[in-house]
Amino acid sequence: MHSIFDKINKIKLETQNKVLSFALKDSLNPDYQNTFNKKHFRKGCTLDINAEAEKRIESVKDKAFELVNLYNKSTLALLDYISSKGYKVVRLGNAKKILSLVEETPGFVCEASGLKALFLNIISGSGLGLKSEPMFVMEAHTPEITDFLHDFYLWLAMDMGLPGFDCKTHKLFIRYFVKGEDALLKQIQINQMLMLKQAVSRDKEAIEFVIAFDKLNKASKKVHKDTIPDKVFI
Repeated sequence: MHSIFDKINKIKLETQNKVLSFALKDSLNPDYQNTFNKKHFRKGCTLDINAEAEKRIESVKDKAFELVNLYNKSTLALLDYISSKGYKVVRLGNAKKILSLVEETPGFVCEASGLKALFLNIISGSGLGLKSEPMFVMEAHTPEITDFLHDFYLWLAMDMGLPGFDCKTHKLFIRYFVKGEDALLKQIQINQMLMLKQAVSRDKEAIEFVIAFDKLNKASKKVHKDTIPDKVFI
């Protein structure tokens, strides 16, 4: 992955995150309230759920690094792990072209509903249902680990219960981030904006994870190289 590309995307996502970040008191949907923006009162103490949310985000990052190292930085091994957790991993020739028909790209594909779900179910061999489960739809070739980690992190965040991956939110994310419909923010309700903020945050966290992994990986290779003598005398 090119570092300049990473930085550009990181700046773009941070800007979007700031646009969507503002203080709100009411009108929160139940999912958001239960996860990120509610206060519990127990024995006179107030626990801010935002602090708990930060812990959960950190736990996803820690788990991501743990799994990548456990499976020796192997894309195939991580895909096997994903399959073992009950998620479909589908290989398609020309996956990029096929998925573009439903405004998706190869890699992790969120749950969907309606005709989009029907399309995803058909190409993945999952029947004719109008609701599809989260899955991976990949090209025939296996991507390099660094190119794969963004999607892997998003999947893990979803699997570990972070918000931002439901059907409606993902549709908003595609419209706002992928298709660049900036006017969307003036059209949607406050609940939708809050959940869109979570989707943007997850993508930002995924990019930051890839950057962190790339730096650590390069540092590790440099240390390994520096420990090997240029010449061996016998």
